[in-house]
Amino acid sequence: MLEVADIFRAQGPVWRRTVSLSLGQLKVMSAIEQCRTAALGGHVLRCSGCAKIEVAFNSCRNRHCTKCQASAARRWLDARQADRKR
Repeated sequence: MLEVADIFRAQGPVWRRTVSLSLGQLKVMSAIEQCRTAALGGHVLRCSGCAKIEVAFNSCRNRHCTKCQASAARRWLDARQADRKR
């Protein structure tokens, strides 16, 4: 599945050369491009059942990142729908 980060990584350098972006916009793009990559570091997960080892890269936690904020947005929406049912 194609993600915003994939598009930023592929087209970001050209976009930044052709469009005037604010420092804030550049920071957001950079955070999203680095999200869940080795650039932000990571940690090793080990299954206690089968001992399988997996590397999990850290997220950017930027409020504009669709990958990082998707679960927070889902929780917020679920809470609002629960409020409506009361």
